Amino acid sequence: MKRRYLYVLLFALPALLASAAVALALFGAVAGALWLFVFGDKPWPSAVDRVLVPLTLVALAAMWVGLLSRAYAFGKRQEQGPAPVTRHAAVAAGATVLLVLLAVSYQWRVGNIGPKDDGTLCSEFCRDKGFSGSGMPPRNQGAATCSCLDAQGREAVKVPIAEVPGRRP
Repeated sequence: MKRRYLYVLLFALPALLASAAVALALFGAVAGALWLFVFGDKPWPSAVDRVLVPLTLVALAAMWVGLLSRAYAFGKRQEQGPAPVTRHAAVAAGATVLLVLLAVSYQWRVGNIGPKDDGTLCSEFCRDKGFSGSGMPPRNQGAATCSCLDAQGREAVKVPIAEVPGRRP
């Protein structure tokens, strides 16, 4: 197999991951700008969805094709030399692992994966018990309690956070 095609195959996955990251960042930037400067907190027109999602997909595809064309051109230049492909395969594998670790660490940091904080556990506990809301005192008070609120916003149940299921000591 010619190296130009091999390099496209080697770097297809890391290029896709990097393209997805760039496309999601673009989506967030455009949506944020629309929220800040155009629509605000009012209901957005449905046309925004019909434009923003395809724009994100086009950005992803364009970035991916651009990165794959760079891999193709690099592989084409490597056909003349006797350099081993194993070093570049390790670079592709390392880039893939790095991009996956970055995505997982971000999801961990924002709380989508990993242990839940006390506020989330309190909220889930109260919702499971059928209450309308939940609350916790400020952290600097030192009172680690979970308050479940009724439909009028009054405290109905107060439980020490250590007794809330799912909490790690």
